[in-house]
Amino acid sequence: MSVTKQFIRYVTQNIFGMLGISCYIIVDTFFISKAAGADGITVLNLTLPIYSLIFAIGSMIGVGSATRFNILMAQEDEQCEYYFSNAICFVWMIGILFTLAGIFIPDKILAFMGGDATIVKLGVGYAQTFLLFTPFFMTNHVVSAFVRNDNAPSLAMAATLAGSFFNILFDYIFMFPLHMGLKGAALATAASPIVSICICSIHFFDRKNTIH
Repeated sequence: MSVTKQFIRYVTQNIFGMLGISCYIIVDTFFISKAAGADGITVLNLTLPIYSLIFAIGSMIGVGSATRFNILMAQEDEQCEYYFSNAICFVWMIGILFTLAGIFIPDKILAFMGGDATIVKLGVGYAQTFLLFTPFFMTNHVVSAFVRNDNAPSLAMAATLAGSFFNILFDYIFMFPLHMGLKGAALATAASPIVSICICSIHFFDRKNTIH
């Protein structure tokens, strides 16, 4: 495969994966507006910067480590074998800090972001559930980046789309038939990276896998 075709393949499949994420964010917003009204949207908007921070840290470590992994592997440098495990260790160390914040101070985080007493009371369950799963969000970015860079962009795209569709489906199930409200929306969002990680993990059993 030529470099141009390979580039187009990687870029387009990554774009489709990101479109899936955009779709679930839109649907998530719609479901929350129906279930919790304007106050629910306010809670969502207060937590989105936190999600963006988690996304940024996970992507920074994942994409950066996966890129270095490929460069060193091409140079036949044995140091490349440490990048995946080191990346996983780092995202878990950072993610646990967010998890502890979710356990002990979710109300203070919402208040710091600008929520009043009503918003904090409504959104504390959402923020707490969301933050508890931070290590999985970050791990998903790492695993997806390494699998994509290890000549499996189609699998990484499929995993991202599957996680997004899982989120959309269980958003509806948790929020409406099960009447779990905002906490249900957070639980669906929190479980979606686990689905993506499981699908990406198929690559580790492939004979072409070079990630150690």
